[in-house]
Amino acid sequence: MLWSDSLWTTLLILTVVIALLYVYLSSVNNYWKRLGVPCVKSELLFGSARRALFAQESLPTCIHRIYQELGDVPFGGFYLMMTPCLMVKDVELINKILVSDFAHFTDRINPLSTKMEPLAKHLFCLGGDLWREMRLYMSSAFSDSSCRRDFFLVKLCCDRLQQSVHAAFQGRHSRDLALRDLLASFTTDVIGMCAFGIECGAIDDPNSQFRRIGSMILPNTKKKASSALLVLTLPRVGSFFGVKFFSTTVREFFDRIVMETIDHRKKNNIHREDLVQLMLELKDGGIISGKNGEAIEVTDNLVVAQMMMAFTMGFEMTSSAMSFCLHELSLNPAMQTLARKEVDAVLTRHGGEVTYEAIQEMTYLDMLIAGQKFALMVVKAGLVALLSRFEFRPCLRSSERPADFEPHSFLARPAGGLWVRVSLRPWLPLQ
Repeated sequence: MLWSDSLWTTLLILTVVIALLYVYLSSVNNYWKRLGVPCVKSELLFGSARRALFAQESLPTCIHRIYQELGDVPFGGFYLMMTPCLMVKDVELINKILVSDFAHFTDRINPLSTKMEPLAKHLFCLGGDLWREMRLYMSSAFSDSSCRRDFFLVKLCCDRLQQSVHAAFQGRHSRDLALRDLLASFTTDVIGMCAFGIECGAIDDPNSQFRRIGSMILPNTKKKASSALLVLTLPRVGSFFGVKFFSTTVREFFDRIVMETIDHRKKNNIHREDLVQLMLELKDGGIISGKNGEAIEVTDNLVVAQMMMAFTMGFEMTSSAMSFCLHELSLNPAMQTLARKEVDAVLTRHGGEVTYEAIQEMTYLDMLIAGQKFALMVVKAGLVALLSRFEFRPCLRSSERPADFEPHSFLARPAGGLWVRVSLRPWLPLQ
């Protein structure tokens, strides 16, 4: 009898707990309904992110699906797990949020625990005055003047990219290459030289340390992708279970490389107009908030986090943009020919030299690819380097159109590497 009473008590408690949990989850899922905001259908606990949580689709694919499900509305709600999110679709509203009124939208996604994640103090997770001020400083590091100043470094990487593709032919007229790997090595070298002042050597050695660490920053397996999404959408749950977004290897690498670079410049009185120099000056002088005049301390963790974020975005997003662009051009020879004709004509006017001024004149390339100033300069310069010497066609391992995203990716990373057949151009224009 005692055992039976104990069993019934346990079942009663369990039932109450389940009922309360159901009520709570239902309340969370009614957040947008209570506010009168149109919302896509969602599942308890998972919201619209179940497939992304289990790495069955990439996060960009998940967001695109939600965009389509919302239909013709200026904005609408959805849920990433139990986190209410708002998707803005109207162009005028987007411009207000991102441009004219951006200072009022200072909070980002759920902040990660900086005790658990020292690298979480980057722009995507910062909020308030610190985000507002750091955004201005980071933007200044990639201004028009800095793009013009750093172009010779980008050009050096473009020359190495051409040489690398030539070497891959091994005496043959053509070769099947994976765009993703090739261009990730190129953009790794670019961001390493322009932001860190460091020769990464990724083009010459795809297994170089920077390239290897770069591939580890964002989730690269289903298990890691699921854990990372859990940390982002339910940070308290992630902290409770000790789940981390960045691996210890990644954190220790950037801690070491950033602080060693800063110390080296201080000891040797080296001054370079790059992101490391900006971080060095902020670390020594701090940040004065333009809103209330208060001093904001710039810690080592804050510095390292910004450098890591700049490196990741610098090589990851630009390489993916270039890969998708060349993939589409390989499937559309007519567009590739138009792009190549523009490249040839502009380079001829500039004596065959790829200059900063030359790529500004390539307006057809602007129709093919657009992302920010520094990234656009890198992408266009890289495309010019390749289109001026090589032709791109589909091969047996090429993806269809549109190319798929890696299901365990947080960014729009091409699945399968995006293979194309690269061949030498049969003729080159007279310079």
